Amino acid sequence: MSFSGGLRLTDLNDYITPGQECIKPVEVKKTGQSNGSQIKIGQSGDYYEVSKDGEETKLEAARITLNDCLACSGCVTSAEAVLITMQSHHELISVLEENRKLRSQGQGDQAKHVVVTVAPQSRASLAHKYKIPTLSVAKRMTAVLKAMGVDNVFDSAFTRDLTLVESAREFVDRYKRSKGNVGDGLSLPVLASWCPGWVCYAEKTHAEVLPWMSTTRSAQQMMGTVVKDYLAKKISITPDRIYHVAIMMCYDKKLEASRDDFYNDIYKTRDIDCVVTTGEFDRMLSESSTSLLDAPESALDPLFKADAANGQLYSSAGSSAGGGLEYVMSYAARALFGIDVSADHIAAVGRDEAQHPLIRVKAVRNQSDHREFVLLDPETQQPRLQFAAVYGFRHLQNLVRKLKSGRSVYHYVEVAACPSACSNGGGQIQPDDPSPAAKKQWVAETEHIYTATSAYQLPEHNPALKDLIYDWFGPEGLDSELAKQALHTQFHGIVAKVNPLGVSW
Repeated sequence: MSFSGGLRLTDLNDYITPGQECIKPVEVKKTGQSNGSQIKIGQSGDYYEVSKDGEETKLEAARITLNDCLACSGCVTSAEAVLITMQSHHELISVLEENRKLRSQGQGDQAKHVVVTVAPQSRASLAHKYKIPTLSVAKRMTAVLKAMGVDNVFDSAFTRDLTLVESAREFVDRYKRSKGNVGDGLSLPVLASWCPGWVCYAEKTHAEVLPWMSTTRSAQQMMGTVVKDYLAKKISITPDRIYHVAIMMCYDKKLEASRDDFYNDIYKTRDIDCVVTTGEFDRMLSESSTSLLDAPESALDPLFKADAANGQLYSSAGSSAGGGLEYVMSYAARALFGIDVSADHIAAVGRDEAQHPLIRVKAVRNQSDHREFVLLDPETQQPRLQFAAVYGFRHLQNLVRKLKSGRSVYHYVEVAACPSACSNGGGQIQPDDPSPAAKKQWVAETEHIYTATSAYQLPEHNPALKDLIYDWFGPEGLDSELAKQALHTQFHGIVAKVNPLGVSW
């Protein structure tokens, strides 16, 4: 098991002694006033607060959850296994078995409606391993999951379109408010927040950059609110009656799903109940003696953007980080300056597959994981927009230093904690050869499958997305207050008592 590759400090082992950053033996509620009380340990090892008059009050043991995790992989494997008990494929199997039991007892109305959302990056990883097309992977996964008892299998590329549209709208609004000035501390730059490893790192070590974070939800959490709000209303059940699983490329997505921001206090349910990584899904098939290669191809559920005529899955232009850089730059160029440059053309220039007179792409210090994208004015040839893609912890640290010193010139930054972005997520299927060269080639091949096997479609040209927006939010669409609440989130800076990068284990 591993979290974001860029944030891993050391190799994991099974030594179970906890470190000082991850242990909190008792929880003492601070009142802001000192009452002179002391803490003592009883004979059984319990903690007691002793007041000045000698009265003893037993203290509750504080519980460490995924919300407390920095995603640094400093925890040992045994401790991690405890943390993610409720975030594994075994939990999905347990829910499906309970559903079968209820239905056999004539209590089908008590069964959960099970929804599984699949990430395109996970589909590409499975396509790479089994050497079958991504569309075939999608159809076989649908067949396998529905045979297990899953009710709906959806594609997170659908809500990635929603994330892209809202991210672009947010950027244009913030650009106008700042009048294009970078570093005002409020609006620009806009830092993409779809990578939960990056969000964890920023919240717990560099809270100063949080005002620049895009508040638009990631594709995973967009699908979370679509399923638990929109779908629940469409099928006339309450959100807690839906069990929603996401198959994702990254263990850090488990952290994202566990955030309190995505918890419904009224129905006591999360938008995403369980995250299963690509590798865990593959192991689940092995444990159940199910072969993806032998599985039939099932029809895709409507939220999959498949064109039956040409057999294509539609995706957005850009890398496996999600295509935010390319789409936001294309949208902003049109909305702010009337410059027409397509997202797929920007992506092609970024891959050195094409040229454009108004787009300049430069690898910083010849590093493919740190590239600058500049939009030029057609008349003056001066920069209009300066974007960047920053992947991997080393480049991420350099970005933070520039931001904090006021030396960053970027209007928008697409950030991923893993080198080579999400195709290299810690939850992806790994090559048999563990050598760095073999791993690098494996990731490059997975990225190629991700970018080359789906046809590009502009999010605003997705008819199903248009229907959902106006059916869900009414005539005001994305400008409605309901949309603002459903499609955005917030971030929380945490002051650590110890430097997490200096912890000894």
